[in-house]
Amino acid sequence: MSAARRVLAALRRMSSLAPVRAAQRPCLLIQKGSLVSSSYRRRAAQAGVLAATLVAGLLQASSAQAVTGGTAVTDGSFGFVAKVDVGSLERSCSGSLVDPWWVLTAKSCFSFDGQAVVAGKPTKPTTVTVGRPNLTASTGTVVPAFRIVPHTSRDLVLVRLARRVDVTPVALGAAPTVGEQLTGAGFGRTASAWVPDQLHSGSFGVQTVGASTLDILGSGQTGICRGDLGGPTVRVVSGKPQLVGVHYSSWQGGCFAETETRRDAVDTRVDDLGPWFAATMPQGVATDAYEDLNFLYTYDPGQASPTTFPATSTGGFGDPIGSWKSTETRYNRDRVKVFNDDFDGDGIKDVVALSTAADGSFAIDTFITGPDGKYGAPLRSWTAGASWGHIGSMKMASGDINGDGRADLTAFYGYELGNGKEAWINWIARPDGGLGAPSTVWEATTFGNWHSTAVFAGDVNGDGRADASLFYAYADGSMALITWPGQADGKFGTPYNSWTTPKDKPFAALANMKLRSGDFNGDGRGDVAVLKYVASNSTSLHTFTAKADGTFNAPVQSWASAEFGHFASMKLASGDYNGDKRDDLAVLYRYADDGLSMNTFTSTTSGGFTTPFGTWVNRPRTFGWWVNMRFDGE
Repeated sequence: MSAARRVLAALRRMSSLAPVRAAQRPCLLIQKGSLVSSSYRRRAAQAGVLAATLVAGLLQASSAQAVTGGTAVTDGSFGFVAKVDVGSLERSCSGSLVDPWWVLTAKSCFSFDGQAVVAGKPTKPTTVTVGRPNLTASTGTVVPAFRIVPHTSRDLVLVRLARRVDVTPVALGAAPTVGEQLTGAGFGRTASAWVPDQLHSGSFGVQTVGASTLDILGSGQTGICRGDLGGPTVRVVSGKPQLVGVHYSSWQGGCFAETETRRDAVDTRVDDLGPWFAATMPQGVATDAYEDLNFLYTYDPGQASPTTFPATSTGGFGDPIGSWKSTETRYNRDRVKVFNDDFDGDGIKDVVALSTAADGSFAIDTFITGPDGKYGAPLRSWTAGASWGHIGSMKMASGDINGDGRADLTAFYGYELGNGKEAWINWIARPDGGLGAPSTVWEATTFGNWHSTAVFAGDVNGDGRADASLFYAYADGSMALITWPGQADGKFGTPYNSWTTPKDKPFAALANMKLRSGDFNGDGRGDVAVLKYVASNSTSLHTFTAKADGTFNAPVQSWASAEFGHFASMKLASGDYNGDKRDDLAVLYRYADDGLSMNTFTSTTSGGFTTPFGTWVNRPRTFGWWVNMRFDGE
């Protein structure tokens, strides 16, 4: 028996299907390519809507399916239509991008074994493909789902993506009217293909309009099939689609392997859901296309306030946003290390503070950044007594070491400083943004001089996991970059030299280097940028771009100035501040009168940087003190 016949036979034997809705409704459109016996279809039509569970592993090819009797969508006109895959080859639905961070689909797409769909992380791993009408192409984006928010009374759910996608969302339209012709789309079956890879759309007429649903009828041979569940029905106005319905159920007339002839379908209305959208997916500076700069402001008594510099389309910054101040006084600026990274995997960078109290005890706090760039009280996830170690013996960085989409912490720890014994210690992030207990993942007793190192973390080889690297300055003036590759278990592999320079061609003394990691040329690998003190007020900017083999190219200078200002009066940060998918550099500068300014080096496709420009200026000083503004890595 061929593989295809075995699949068909197995699917025909399925007997675990259960009716879930009232009688006289057509059949639900969930499963990917399943075949249901005619006797069961008759029972489903009589008893209610068909809710089918997929058979995992039966479909090895792409599970895309599409509207029957319609036309293939080959351009970008329906780029907002999403394919939602739930579980491992278990379920496939359609959906609509309604915000750069959110997809709308059917709630029943996430229901298994009759269980209620609840807000939070999907019970099964979920991926969403957007902007790819032909699933064999490489256009658009494939992104994991971070969490779901079901509607309380309609078969709808909003799916929060793990990161923003650059596809134009569909807007909500006005209420549909009886007799109106609309366009439906989806990745469901066609009349002749069980699992095609092409999005299709077709014309549907509105038959009746209820309080929360609308009945539609396919024009000609057009119909709604399995796999279309959650897909959009839109009104096209001046060439632009407006969302008015989401596919809910259908008789599946004309669909592959179906004998039913009726082409009626039911959609869930969405035209009146503006308030639910606004409440569920609030907009703010942290959810636009421009990555903000988050830092921790510390007060001399030891309180702290996480704060956001919102970035703009130019890569510059607006006035800082702060909304919460601690009452606890453990955040003294000399006893805290600060990290600005995405610790909960929601696509927005947060602030983590590793602090020691006056008695030497440790604590890690995560300040989750809200959509508006503001903060509440932190999540405290790890504590230890003073005997655990010494904060002054830790050179630290953040990055997604195990590749799970959340940033972790790593520390290069020096034991009995100067004796050559060092270790890498990692804290792995939890789904809530907290950090687990630390573990020693690499240790050496004769490595070298801890004082001769400067550390950073970035995905050097582009495998989706952050690697730990450090500059090592030898006594004779030579220098090396040494990299420890990140692993899926949250540990590091064997270290290797990723760049070296001999003593007769020294790069710089460590004291004359300020460094930040980031993907500065947009190739998906982690580079490192170094601002170097030259002499007097002279500074230069260099980039070590990463190579696919996990090593670095020789540094390239892209900027130098004898007038920019004092090297010691600069704090560095990195992020994609102008939304071009390349990381930039931000410089907080302190003037002699204690005034402040924020300046941006935007990156180029080569990984170099343009001349810096200033946006936010605080002269005379009214905001705060430069020494109390703790940036990433400080």
